[in-house]
This record gives sequence, structure tokens and C-alpha cells, in this order.
Amino acid sequence: YLDLLAAGKASAATAMVDPGVNNDQRTFLTDDAMASATSLLVIEEVAADKNEDAETRQVSATLQVNGERFTHAFRVTADDATMGVLDNWKIRDSLAVPVTVDGDGIGQFSVGETKASIDKASFYVEGRSFLFYPGAYNFTPVAPNEYVDTTPVSVSVLDDVRTRNNDGKSDVTFKATYNDKLEAAALEAAQTLVESCGTYPGNQGDDCSSLIRGDSVTAISIKEKPTSLDSYSFDPTSFSGSVTYTVTTGEGALFPGTRDVGLTVKVDARFDDDGVLKVTADGKPDFRVSFAF
Repeated sequence: YLDLLAAGKASAATAMVDPGVNNDQRTFLTDDAMASATSLLVIEEVAADKNEDAETRQVSATLQVNGERFTHAFRVTADDATMGVLDNWKIRDSLAVPVTVDGDGIGQFSVGETKASIDKASFYVEGRSFLFYPGAYNFTPVAPNEYVDTTPVSVSVLDDVRTRNNDGKSDVTFKATYNDKLEAAALEAAQTLVESCGTYPGNQGDDCSSLIRGDSVTAISIKEKPTSLDSYSFDPTSFSGSVTYTVTTGEGALFPGTRDVGLTVKVDARFDDDGVLKVTADGKPDFRVSFAF
């Protein structure tokens, strides 16, 4: 069994010792997944206990993965002898190890050429569990669109999980990093609304501020529009910028005449139920754009 794992023969190892889980957790118990490993199992020593007459015995294996040594104890039970003569033993403990994967803004990841979704059973469940045979693997988050950058995570699977970014909840947690393309798209969305509300009768639109629309407004122009945006509330997907309109009001206005109106335009990215950035049919971020005082 250990020789099969050391050779990366996942399918044969699974046929010998069934992990006893549903198929959706076996996505990476494949020869292809193990072929992508940067390090596989190294066998140092295998020794059985001294209870030679017992029906259940313990076999201890000293092993290595990526230079990290560990010892795993297997339970084996006596099975029917072949031709009534040759002793057979059944291994009761698979060396398939659960790895819990979660994502903040990431919905998929890959190991080698194999991809899997990080869909959750419910909002209250942290991540999703997959089984891996011992080895060192690169877990690569799949960017949902061009506005997200990703970084692979190196994971060592022994008889437990070793990873450098453990957040105390899931073994592996991916976090989306939003690049400059998102800010550029937010600026474009902001300028589109600013320009739409900067003409008459465009300023009468429901998305325009109440300070620049109304029956008493007779003319409007853009004095200054945002050329860059800042993040606000420490949120990398929420932006704001300043805009100034020159507004002329006539009869019916509290103070008729021409004046400058300064506003803040806010741009907030929308996300789906799994926390992944939503995009429109043409591939642009789905923003909510609004005005504030």
C-alpha cells in the first residue's frame, strides 16, 4: 500500500484501501493529481507489533514528505487465508487525508490539471473538504475574472495538513486580490454616471442626486469630474471621488440663480451569494454607482 502511494499510484491505492467517503471528496485521489505533486511519500521503516497471535494488529510506518518525517499507525485485521494456507491481512485505515479549502472571493481552485469548486453546504460551514494522499502540492486559486489576481498556496499533506497560511479555520483559505483593472473600471462607471447627470434633461434621472434635479433646474454642466478614485471604508472594492456641477435654477427655486454643487460619487462592487465579484454580460464589473453629499 505504501509502495503504491510512494509511486503516485492513487487509483491502485484506493482500490486496495477504500477511504470510505463520498465521491465528491475523492476528486484529487487520482494518478493525475499525484503526478502534479512536488514531493511524494518516502518510506523509511515499517514494523508490526509483537502480538503475532492477535486478530487485530498495529503496523507503524515511519515516513517522509518533502523532508518532514512523521509516523503513522495502521490497524490491520486478519482476513480469510488464500487456499487456507497464506495469511491475508486487511488494512483498516486509509492514508487519505482531508484538506479543508475555503475562499474569500474565490470559487474554484486547481491542483495540477484537476479543478474543483469551493461551494459550501451552507453559509455557516467553513470551506469544503477534499481528500489527498501524502505529498506536497500547489493549490492554485482560479481567478473568476480579469479583475482578480491569484497566488498558489504550497500545502504539505502528511497524515495531517501543513500550510503556511493557516487561518485557524480552514487548512487552505484563498483570498481574492483585486488589481488595478477594477479601479479603472470603477472610474469608468463613475464618469459615465457623472456625465449622464451633467446634461439637461439627463440630470432628472433617478440615479442623479436630488441636489441637481428638479423642476426648477434650467441648466447644468460639469465643472469638475473625478480623474481618479480612492478606496473608502478600507474596502478594496468600494471607491469614491469628487464631482462639481454648475447648476442654474429658475422660478420656484428657494435661491434662484447659478451656483456650484459639490458631490461625492460612490462606486461599490457587487458580489454573488458565494462572495465572488459579479460581472455583467460584457464582462465588466457589476457596480452600484450613487451620489452622496
